[in-house]
Amino acid sequence: MPPTNAKRKGKPARREPKQRRSRETVDAVLDAVAKVLKRDGAGGLTTNHIAQVAGVSIGSIYQYFPNKAALFTALFNRHIEESSRLVESTLVEHATSPLDDVVRALVEAMIEVHAIDPALHELLSTGAPHGAEVARDFEKRLHGALRLAIASRPKELAVSGDLERKLFVLTQMIEALSHGVVLRRPPRMSLAAAKEEAVRAVLVYLHA
Repeated sequence: MPPTNAKRKGKPARREPKQRRSRETVDAVLDAVAKVLKRDGAGGLTTNHIAQVAGVSIGSIYQYFPNKAALFTALFNRHIEESSRLVESTLVEHATSPLDDVVRALVEAMIEVHAIDPALHELLSTGAPHGAEVARDFEKRLHGALRLAIASRPKELAVSGDLERKLFVLTQMIEALSHGVVLRRPPRMSLAAAKEEAVRAVLVYLHA
């Protein structure tokens, strides 16, 4: 097996779980990391606390996660993968829907996945080490989903100018608004109202 990037750079590589029991252990550890992060912050993220909450041995943690950064990054990666699957399932579910309905569904899905656990989402967004590359990968997936939605409905949107420019702005809008709606909306604005405003803003730009 060729060396991983982590090995080439002298960093310990994370062992990937293969069997169901191993995957269950990793999920339990990551769930525990999330709980400890929300309760004690990154400073309280110790293997002792994680092992106690997860109900596993410290050795089980080090078997899959060589250090604290690996734990944080794995939790961030899991969140990104969940968001990616949601984008893909939304496209499949709305394969025959009008373009506006697809875009609305994408915006609403992004907001809803972030709204499941806002406190954890903010911690991951602001503090995940080595998360920029993974976030860019998700951005590419969202960009591709929007491209597919538009390209498969050529009669519904007449793009004047550069399609790539519009896709770039749409991708950034959806990501920024989905974060803002969940984490930054005014106290008196409900999630439903903020979500509707975000959808409206994206659709206005889509047809601009």
